[in-house]
Amino acid sequence: MYRYSRAIYRDLHPLLLEGAIRPEVGRRLLLAACERTIERLARDHRRFARPEAALFGDVRSLFPVSRQLRVFTIIEAHLGAAVGYLDQEIAERGSADLLRCRATNRKGKACQRVPVTGSDFCPSHRYLENVRSSHTDDLLTA
Repeated sequence: MYRYSRAIYRDLHPLLLEGAIRPEVGRRLLLAACERTIERLARDHRRFARPEAALFGDVRSLFPVSRQLRVFTIIEAHLGAAVGYLDQEIAERGSADLLRCRATNRKGKACQRVPVTGSDFCPSHRYLENVRSSHTDDLLTA
């Protein structure tokens, strides 16, 4: 999911207001707002009404008035793609909890760690990805 926050940041970074605050502070505030919004969206996007308006409200002071319509359009496009991805994940997995490892511990409780980018598992359970894919292949050939 963080690829969406980074994409928003990359597209908005060149449009930042120049001269009002130190450039590194503006970039840091923009990145933090993007990550907060995407994390909240990933945790429960069904209850996050108008995420594009929330993110725009957080970052609009970092941009000149003449660029704010373009900023909102960029935010809206990226968050629309993120919501589409989450809907697809819900259809495939049954849930969209992308910020939690899919493995269980010895007591049967869900692992609480964050998965590695591009994987369903955290670093400790990454080996399960190979086990899961080989098991699926065995089921398909049987």
